[in-house]
Amino acid sequence: MKNKHQSKRRLLLIFCLLSALCGCKKFLEEKPDSKLATITSAQDIQALLDNYLKINENDQSVTQVCADDSYLTDAVFNARKETERNLYIWAPSNTFDPTFNSWTDTYSIVYIANLALDHAETLKKNGSEAASLNSIRGEALFHRGREFLNAANAWALDYDAAKASGTLGIPTPQSPDFNIPTVRPNLEQTFLRIVEDLKSSIPLLPAKTQTPYKPSKCAAYGMLARALLYKDDFAGALKYADSCLQLSSALMDYNLLNPASDFPIPRLNSEVIFESKLIPSGQILQSRAYINPELYALYADNDLRKTVLYKRGTLDWVFKGSYDGANGFFSGLATDEILLIRAECLARAGNIGAALSDLNLLRKSRLKASAYTALQANSILEALLLVKKERRMELPFRGLRWMDIKRWNAEGDGITLTRKLNQATYTLEPNSLRYAIAIPEDIIQLSGIAQNPR
Repeated sequence: MKNKHQSKRRLLLIFCLLSALCGCKKFLEEKPDSKLATITSAQDIQALLDNYLKINENDQSVTQVCADDSYLTDAVFNARKETERNLYIWAPSNTFDPTFNSWTDTYSIVYIANLALDHAETLKKNGSEAASLNSIRGEALFHRGREFLNAANAWALDYDAAKASGTLGIPTPQSPDFNIPTVRPNLEQTFLRIVEDLKSSIPLLPAKTQTPYKPSKCAAYGMLARALLYKDDFAGALKYADSCLQLSSALMDYNLLNPASDFPIPRLNSEVIFESKLIPSGQILQSRAYINPELYALYADNDLRKTVLYKRGTLDWVFKGSYDGANGFFSGLATDEILLIRAECLARAGNIGAALSDLNLLRKSRLKASAYTALQANSILEALLLVKKERRMELPFRGLRWMDIKRWNAEGDGITLTRKLNQATYTLEPNSLRYAIAIPEDIIQLSGIAQNPR
């Protein structure tokens, strides 16, 4: 009886994932006979990875919804459906609709990556198309590693090396076979897999690509820097941030942008290393989400980000500064983030001068030319405070704030999140278990994995 129930669960899980994989389905249906459709060449596999709508525009947005870049009015909040309201106030459960949600979108990308790796291995054994297959393997490993990182940011607690072996991680499937049971490794094992995937992709990828939609060595270095920063491996993050910047270090001069434009920052601009976007979410759209006043107050009047990133909305300031160049929310990699990673790691290593050099390089491109003055610091603590402030101002609405709150609260920053709605106050205390967002209930039922403690 137990095996029968498990089989039903797996069949339902297969249905959910295949439903989410409409892009793959369409690719297969374009074959002459869809019933006999198979992947027979490197070109077929590459077509899966080149489905940019599925691969590049489906990063989970739940961490952006839960963070403190923006707020909702009572009217907007009340108009959202129950699961969206619950997610926004960090409710302990019922925060996702079943079947189609950020979890299934994330693991759909993982499935495509695993499918690509599996078929690449099969073709490799036949001794054909070695060069193309190596590039495919590199792309698939990169995408799998970055999606595992995105999942860990949302559905796992902060990485503490002393506790990671006893902390729940996220599933890290390495096969497209649905018959393999889903398990939750610990957080240490999760990050070993993330780092291994990203490192393994490096020798298989070109240094740079013609389009930032496709991963490169530069992008893999940058994603490794982000992952290692999250797990407090500052020496490793510094190494890979520097490697990334050796290949791509361009910065836009905000003095040359038009702040009166609806979207002043062009898409695929010179800073973009890898292009991806958050899944659209009603709680963060420009027409509904207003900027946290504490965030907006950080910008001095001579800071061009104040007018390039924001504009006046109906009731308050709204965000317009996405590197997507439109209403989408950029979640990829760009020079500014990598420069800030290097600056933070340098500051933590006690190299205050080099850290400030990176910060001032960034700020010089963000402040009015006539008003620029260099930052100074006399201690590691002062330098770190400057880095954190610049990171807060430079990277809103990229899905990174949740990660920063978790890791900085673990150091004692004491960041408390608050929502005031309908005359009620909702609070998320520092280091709360709810920083690991509840996994969708249907996934728990289908897979049998443990739910995050509340």
